[in-house]
Amino acid sequence: MKRKNKVAKPRSNPIIIGFINMFFDLIKHFIKDFENLHKVKKIDKFDKQFSTLEHLVLKLEEKMNENRRQLEDLKSRLMWGNLTIIILVIINIFLIIK
Repeated sequence: MKRKNKVAKPRSNPIIIGFINMFFDLIKHFIKDFENLHKVKKIDKFDKQFSTLEHLVLKLEEKMNENRRQLEDLKSRLMWGNLTIIILVIINIFLIIK
């Protein structure tokens, strides 16, 4: 019978294997933290844009209310101006007829 040559397997130190596993776990942890931080920055950026948009909408609403008030004032002035013109035309017609 032939003898099988036994090749000795190199024995690894369990402390070194533990350090290697811990190193890769730390890298995986830092990558996840970086991704989460990036997501939080996107959310913060969205919140900032949303608050800016909300502020612009409020300013637009104030401008619309101011324009409505100015339109009401203009309608009132036009009504009184037209009424004055009609009265003056009627007075002129009566003065011409006499």
